[in-house]
Amino acid sequence: MRVFARQVLLPSGWQQDMCVEITGDVISNLSRSPQADHTVDLLVPGFFDLHNHGGDGYDAGQPSLPDLRRFLDAMYACGVTDMLMTLSTGDPAKLKADFQFVREAMRLQQEGRLGGTHIWGVHLEGPFLSPKRPGAMVASQLLEPDIGRFRTLFGAQLDLIRQVTLAPELPGAAALAAWLLSQGIRVQAGHTDASYEAACEAFSAGIDSVCHTFNASRGIHHREPGVLTAALLDPSVYCEAICDLNHLHPAILRLIYQAKGPGRMLLVSDSTMPTHCPDGVYQAANHPVIVTNGVKRTPEGALSGGSCYLDQAVRNLAAHQIPLADAFTMASRTPASRMRMDQLGSIRIGGLARLAGFNRDLTAAVTISGENQVFVS
Repeated sequence: MRVFARQVLLPSGWQQDMCVEITGDVISNLSRSPQADHTVDLLVPGFFDLHNHGGDGYDAGQPSLPDLRRFLDAMYACGVTDMLMTLSTGDPAKLKADFQFVREAMRLQQEGRLGGTHIWGVHLEGPFLSPKRPGAMVASQLLEPDIGRFRTLFGAQLDLIRQVTLAPELPGAAALAAWLLSQGIRVQAGHTDASYEAACEAFSAGIDSVCHTFNASRGIHHREPGVLTAALLDPSVYCEAICDLNHLHPAILRLIYQAKGPGRMLLVSDSTMPTHCPDGVYQAANHPVIVTNGVKRTPEGALSGGSCYLDQAVRNLAAHQIPLADAFTMASRTPASRMRMDQLGSIRIGGLARLAGFNRDLTAAVTISGENQVFVS
């Protein structure tokens, strides 16, 4: 299969009038031939969303297969070829069932019986979070970090867990983070009240990312710089950013971009069940969510998940002085690099053929995962 684009985003930057040839699941050649099965204005690596809880009526905390199919198809239509499914703080027995559901979904995808965005595993957000910074989490369900407790709760799921978010300042967090890293699991700081000093120590020990930067976190004060200052100043640390323009002001998005650059700023949706749904009152993640003008809040007024998928996040950044190539990169290559998954996130010969095509107005045109999984908008 051949895809021709007027502009193709390669690791070296934009290239004009290029054809990407696909054999099976792999990019087999790059040429100038205009003969193609699909033609688009812009062709970029497929997006990789490391942080989402659902959307289009699907709730990772109350999963059903029909809802999952709809969600994965909706994400895929937006150019998101790959994802981690985020499971958050909740009842241990319920979490066990949620893990089993993800395992079954991944099996169905391997067998070719479930399409849409590819699930690579689980991002576990909690339960080892700060009760001072619960965000939309239920504070009574948070736990103190402990290796033994983690193994009891999640030991049977280690093969599924790709990333864990925890509060590094909590007693036992350093030991748990070190153990998780030894298991090949990425660890990031989130829902945290960490001081600058505690955060620097955590980053030096291997925690290398911050969950939804500026949200559910200690803020920046000129005499108490906190975890955010430590993250923005450390060139090795990645920073997630919810780019729906509700969680972060455009100036803060530009601040993160200026501090981290496209290689360390991560676009995430943090989408939840009501994302892409009409305004109304929903039950999501076991608590009520009120959606007004697309913005989701708990009854207490806390923001409760992102309001858009990554295609809109890219459009939002491009509309606020972020170079388009960098916006695309922060939704694709940067998350792939964060997860040490070099087969994803770039258009190169030998890489997996995960591609997203866009029109000039940045609306999605085609999403491709190999020759046999093509969606045309």
